[in-house]
Amino acid sequence: MTQIHNVLLSQKGISTKYWDVIQVILASCFIGLCAQIKVPLYFTPVPFTGQTFGVMLIGALLGRRKGVLAALFYLIQGGLGYPVFAGGASGFHCFLGPTGGYLLSYPLEAYLFGFLFEREKDHLLIKTIAAILIAYVQLAIGSIWLIPFLGIKSILPMGFYPFVFVDAAKASIVCLIFKSKNGEKK
Repeated sequence: MTQIHNVLLSQKGISTKYWDVIQVILASCFIGLCAQIKVPLYFTPVPFTGQTFGVMLIGALLGRRKGVLAALFYLIQGGLGYPVFAGGASGFHCFLGPTGGYLLSYPLEAYLFGFLFEREKDHLLIKTIAAILIAYVQLAIGSIWLIPFLGIKSILPMGFYPFVFVDAAKASIVCLIFKSKNGEKK
C-alpha cells in the first residue's frame, strides 16, 4: 500500500514530506470538527464531545508520530485562539480550566492509539479491549485535573463515570473502522 501511495504522490509532484505535513494539518482540523459535537451535562463542567473520537481515530489511522503531531497542532490552534475546542471555545485559558486535563492528554491518547494500531498481529477483541483501556487512561488524566475544581470526592462521579460507556463506544467504533479499513477477519 505504501508503494502505491508513494507512486501516486510522485505522479502528482507531491513529496512524501509535504504529504505528511498535509495529513497532520488536516487531521488536526478533523479533531477540531469533531469537537464541535458537544452535549453539555447539567451536573458537570465536562461535556460529551466528539474530540476524543477524533483523537482516537487520527491516532489509529496515522500512527504514533503523525497522530501526536496532529493532536499537538490541534492544541496549538486552540491555544492561539482558533475556535477548535468543544463548542467553538478557544484560547490558552481553556488549558487552565476544568477540561484542561482532558485536552492535554490528547497527544498521549493519540500516541497510544497509534502504537496499538501499528501492531498487525492483535485480534480485534484484544485491540478493542486495549483501545477502551487507553480511552480510560485519558479519562483518568482529565478526572485528576478536576480535583482543584470539584474536589477529590467528586472527580469520579463528575469526570469519569459519566463518560465510561461513551468513550468505550467511541473506542469500539474506531476499532470497527480500522477493521473494515484493513479488511481484518475475526
